[in-house]
Amino acid sequence: MKEELKTQKIRWNISQAMSCIFEKLSKSNCKTKKGYKQSLEKLMKLYNLNQTQTWILCMTCERFIESGTFSTLRDLADILDVPAMSIMKWKSEIDELVDCVFLEWIVINSEFMPVSSFCDSLYSNTSFIPHPKREIDEIEFLDYFANRYESRRNEDKDEYSLHRELYEYENLNKNLAMIKRVCKKIHHKNHRFILYDVANNVLRGGKSFLNSVIFDLYDGSKRYDIATEMMEETHELFQNGLLEFSTKGNLTDAVLTLSDKGKKLLLGEKAFLFEDTVNDKNLIHADKIYEKKLFYNKENKNEIDKLKTALQEENLQKIQKRLNEDGLPAGVSILFYGAPGTGKTETVMQIAKETGRDIVHVDISEIKSAWFGESEKQIKKIFSSYKNACEISRKKSERIPILLFNEADAIISKRKDSANGTCTQTENAIQNIILEELENLNGIFIATTNLASNMDSAFERRFLFKIKFDNPSTEVKTAIWMDKVSWMKTAEAQEFAKNYDFSGGQIDNIVRKITMNEIITGKHPKLSEIHDMCRREKN
Repeated sequence: MKEELKTQKIRWNISQAMSCIFEKLSKSNCKTKKGYKQSLEKLMKLYNLNQTQTWILCMTCERFIESGTFSTLRDLADILDVPAMSIMKWKSEIDELVDCVFLEWIVINSEFMPVSSFCDSLYSNTSFIPHPKREIDEIEFLDYFANRYESRRNEDKDEYSLHRELYEYENLNKNLAMIKRVCKKIHHKNHRFILYDVANNVLRGGKSFLNSVIFDLYDGSKRYDIATEMMEETHELFQNGLLEFSTKGNLTDAVLTLSDKGKKLLLGEKAFLFEDTVNDKNLIHADKIYEKKLFYNKENKNEIDKLKTALQEENLQKIQKRLNEDGLPAGVSILFYGAPGTGKTETVMQIAKETGRDIVHVDISEIKSAWFGESEKQIKKIFSSYKNACEISRKKSERIPILLFNEADAIISKRKDSANGTCTQTENAIQNIILEELENLNGIFIATTNLASNMDSAFERRFLFKIKFDNPSTEVKTAIWMDKVSWMKTAEAQEFAKNYDFSGGQIDNIVRKITMNEIITGKHPKLSEIHDMCRREKN
């Protein structure tokens, strides 16, 4: 806004001109008087300021140079002998002077003062070159809040004074992208202050104990009202999905943290550095999967080969791009169904191996928590973490992982009458969450089930690929026997394939027993012994 000036000696005395203006303004009721017009015009031209800004600057400098005293709007009103409310509109002019680095805010007491370099220019009677104001970043902003939370007790500052100070500091830095996002989402300033407190701890790797957060910001019985809202998760920050509990015990034990949504709101593009990713215990790395030869009936083989081709990285990117352009869901949802032991899970493993994708393996039993309401949170967390994992993979130009719900019968079966009790209500709620997540999926989801006939019709519509795994044909079983037991002759393998209607998994069980026998005896078992193993397996 201001023209850049070169420092130069001024022929007329700046401080005398400012003093002249101050004297004329004193007890003037804001009415101009003769004798100061020339001084005012010189100062306005020198600093490229308007009349009100020049007045403010003169009064502020006089107070500071005379007694080292900072100024408030109330002080200026007293000098002018006018009601304070009549000059409240000057706040924007003061902000402008701060932006132009003539003044600086002393936020703690809502005071302002001339910057030291401006005072220096008065002492030397030289023109003033404002140094560009250094904008603080999000970390410095959150640091300030954290320091004020911690020190306010030593200063005996009450809740009202603290909130007023914090609000002024927030307003002073309103151009920060983080503050713009947060203010747009959360209108209640005290709720924003809680977010800033928790965010600072997230950045520092610390913990936000609920009791401490409330103690920092509130006084008296209000603490318990806020604590109740938090513990019951009815508080606005929980309702908006910005906060969650990393530990939920009593008021003393409970630990708050930002949800992934909260991290995105506060940290923007940096959020992925702090977002929860997939738990390592649930992650199966593609390079750790043992390569295994699988055998399929002809129809199954064609379907699986087509799926493998679709999930190759180059093809998947083209498919998802086209789906997005056509306004269709870009996620790839796949259902493998059929009898146990037919190779559903192992097929997922081999697809992941061949396409170079890690697997996020979900243990369904862990989801169905005994705590009412916790199951829904867990399932949301699974999809949220998977979504983050996909986003991070894309940012790193890596392949997105596969989300696997193995043996998913319990959560994709037909919904029950919710009147049957809270357990049924929880199961239905979980199903609704999964259906919604699949609708918005932008990754790869595979579910395996043994009971497709009992699957809810709403789930059937969500699956792009549905592949049925039947027990292998005699021809396929013969190939499995010969591959697994390399010393077995073709006719012998055919005999076992015809006599025993085994799944691939059951044949694997027999092969393991044969291997154990070979290790113990040092020789191949007789065919009669293998027949005995098969009869016992069938029973």
